[in-house]
Amino acid sequence: MEQIPDAPYIREAERDGYPSWEPVYCPVCGEECETIYLDQSRTVCGCEKCMKTQEACDWLEDEKERTRPDWADE
Repeated sequence: MEQIPDAPYIREAERDGYPSWEPVYCPVCGEECETIYLDQSRTVCGCEKCMKTQEACDWLEDEKERTRPDWADE
């Protein structure tokens, strides 16, 4: 069976190693990051350093507390 030679870029990677990635900076906070978060319209919201995650049920409880009228405390 005839052997098919590797593509030149494969031989180059084996010889020289894989090139490193350029650092990516968050357009919101300016920090170097690995993950960029987008909304549904693909607008950047932030990165793993400037965004906070929260469980949905915890968020709902916080919203109920935040929007509760002042007179409800009495």
